[in-house]
Amino acid sequence: MQCSRCGKDAVIVQPYSGVALCPVHAARDLEAKSKRRIRKCGGIASGERLYVQNSSGPESFALVALLAEILAGRRDVSFVQAPADATAIVSAVTLDSSACAFLQQIVAGTAAEVLVPPKGKLLDPLAVVPRNEVVLYARHHGWEGEDAGPFVPDPFAADVCAFLNHFSADHPSAAYALMQVRDALPPLYLERTNHAL
Repeated sequence: MQCSRCGKDAVIVQPYSGVALCPVHAARDLEAKSKRRIRKCGGIASGERLYVQNSSGPESFALVALLAEILAGRRDVSFVQAPADATAIVSAVTLDSSACAFLQQIVAGTAAEVLVPPKGKLLDPLAVVPRNEVVLYARHHGWEGEDAGPFVPDPFAADVCAFLNHFSADHPSAAYALMQVRDALPPLYLERTNHAL
């Protein structure tokens, strides 16, 4: 399989787009999606103090590499060690984990929780990128760890995520659709609430 952009050997084929990508263009694709996501979440302003949620997995490694790429040359942004000192929290959640968490809320009947916006600024640049592409990006930037797979907190979450993964095999855009609904709910709720007043 050849890269749809340059003709070199592809390392991934995106089932939701049909596009085949080599390592370089897969990285560029992830960065472009993540930058759009950051802008949608309010961007990274001058003077921003970022707290990066960290773990030992490839998601955190990819997030750090992504931020290094995006913020290269910028001296007006700093990183802090505690969430209380930050103007923005940066999360390493991926499309898979975000969509699965929202589906859990729907199944559990707690989806109304997404209507309340989080306190403070939250940036989740990888929330629009499938986890396998995030892992590929981490490896492209030197991550050599063993991928134990996504962390699933409990049996209920495992069942919901397994269902979503199975459903996504035939419907590759399912996770994207869930994220679009989740993102659309808070502003729609706010608009309806303000209109009612």
